[in-house]
Amino acid sequence: MARAHLKFGLLLGLGGLSCLRGEFPAPDDSQWDCNQDRVCDPNENQLKCPDDCVWSEATGEGDAEGVCDAQENWTFVKACLQTCGNGQADEGETEQTCPRDFPGPGCGDEICSIDEDPARCPKDCRAETCGDGVCDPHENPPVCAEDCGAGCGDGTCAAGEDITCTRDCEPCQGDACVCGDMVCGPGESMTTCPEDCTAPSCGNGAKEDGEACDDGNILDTDACTSDCKDAICGDGIVLAGEEQCDDGPDNGPGKPCSAKCELSACGDGDLGPGETCDDGNDIDTDECTNACEPATCGDGSLWAAEEDCDDGNDIDTDACTNACEDARCGDQIIWAGQEECDDGNMVDTDNCSNACLKPRRVLFVTSATFQGNLGLIEDSDLKCQTAAMNGGLANATTFKAWISNEETWPAMRMDTSYLGMYVLVDGTPVAQNGWADLTDGTLAHAIDLTELETATDTTPWTNTKADGTSADSANCLNWISKSGSYKGHYGQSIAADATWTDSMSVAPCSAPSPLYCIEDP
Repeated sequence: MARAHLKFGLLLGLGGLSCLRGEFPAPDDSQWDCNQDRVCDPNENQLKCPDDCVWSEATGEGDAEGVCDAQENWTFVKACLQTCGNGQADEGETEQTCPRDFPGPGCGDEICSIDEDPARCPKDCRAETCGDGVCDPHENPPVCAEDCGAGCGDGTCAAGEDITCTRDCEPCQGDACVCGDMVCGPGESMTTCPEDCTAPSCGNGAKEDGEACDDGNILDTDACTSDCKDAICGDGIVLAGEEQCDDGPDNGPGKPCSAKCELSACGDGDLGPGETCDDGNDIDTDECTNACEPATCGDGSLWAAEEDCDDGNDIDTDACTNACEDARCGDQIIWAGQEECDDGNMVDTDNCSNACLKPRRVLFVTSATFQGNLGLIEDSDLKCQTAAMNGGLANATTFKAWISNEETWPAMRMDTSYLGMYVLVDGTPVAQNGWADLTDGTLAHAIDLTELETATDTTPWTNTKADGTSADSANCLNWISKSGSYKGHYGQSIAADATWTDSMSVAPCSAPSPLYCIEDP
C-alpha cells in the first residue's frame, strides 16, 4: 500500500496534477463519492475509495500498464488518461485497452438485466432507490434483492407485478392498471392477469392461446398481423420491406404477383400477364427477347443464328431486307442507293447485269447542223453514226436519229422494250428506266451535250412527239427541201419536259439545226 501511495504521489508530481490547481480534490474532500460499485469513477481515487479503486503491480506496470480496467482511473494509471472511462467507445480506444468503455452485450440500454452488475454495466445497474419496494429498470435481484424478487425482470408482466415491477410492466395510470379490478387494462393479459383477462385479446402485447404472435400494435404490414398471425406470403397482406406484393390465393404463375410475393417482371422466368414468353435471362438475341416477346424479323433485335440483320423497319430496299437478310445483288430486291436493278439471275447480258447495273445507251445532240434537206431517215442515221465516230463513242454504228417523216418515226423503228438507262456522253442519266421512261414526257436531265461533250442550247430537227410518234406534216417536204418556203418541226435541247422533242413550233427549212442521236443496237 505504501508503494501505491508513493506512485500516486509521484504521478501527481510528475503529471503536474496538483491539488492547488484544482485538478482533483483532496482525499478528505466531500466531492469524493465512493459508491462501492467496483468502478473507479473519475471523482474517486484509491486512497479514499479502496473498494472501487485498486492499484497494484499487476495493473500499474508491465503488460497491463496500457489497460484501463474498471477499478482504475486517470489519477494513477496512464492508460486511463483522456477519455477512457467516460462510458463510451471513443476514437483510438479498443476493448483490449479500455474495457471500462466496452462493458459487453446489453450494457447501455439503461436496463439492469439479470446477468449485469454495476461493475460491468455501471450505467445500467445501480442501487439508488433500492429499498423502496419497486423493482426499477436499473435494479435486478443481485443488485437489490429487497425490491426485485423471483420472476421480476423476466420480461413478462405477471399477476401482481404491474405496480411493484416496472421492469416487466408498462407504466399505467387509473384503476385499470390494478390486476384484480375485473378490468383487463393496458399491459394486462390472460398470462399476466388471468383474474381480469379471461379471453385472448389480440394487440395487448402478450401471446395468448390461439395467437401465433402479439406485438401490441395494430399494424397489419409488420411481422405480426393485426389478427395476431405471423405474416406469410399468401396471406393477402404485403409485409413491408420483405414482400413486393401479396394477392393471397391469386399469387402464382401467370399472375401479377408470384408465389414468392414478387411482382411479375420480364426476365423472372415466370410467364406473367402481357408476356408471350419469359426465359428468365437478359439475352436479347435468343428466341425470347428482353421485351418477353418471341424473336421475330423486324423487332429490331438480332436473333442469333437465325437472322443476318434486323433493323426494325419494314423497308425492303435498305441494307437489311424484310426477310432480315443482308441486301445483296441477286436477291431480286433493288437496294436503294446501291443497285440500279436486281433481276435475281446470273445473265450478264440482259437488262440487268450481274453487278446489278442497268445497260446504258448514249444520247447526244450533233455538233454539226443541217438544213432541212436531210434526205431519207437512213441518211439522218448515217449523220448520227458519223458524229459518234468523230466523238470516239463506242458502238458508233448503232446510233439512230430521233426524227420522223410521214411514214416512219422512232417508236416504229427503235427498241421500245429496252429497260436500261439512257445517258449523256458524260454518263449523266436522262431516263433511268428504259424506253417507257424516255417517252413519258419528262426527262431526268435535258439532252444538252454534243458527241464532243460540249454543252449546247439549240433546236434540233425532230417532227416527233414525246411518245416517239410523228408530230405533223411540218417535215421540210419529208426532209428533202432546204427552201425557206417550207417548215420543219423542232425540239429544245435545254428542256426536260415534252418540249425537248415537241416545242410545238416550226422553223424554215433553210435554217441549219442539229439532230438528236440515240444508241439503239
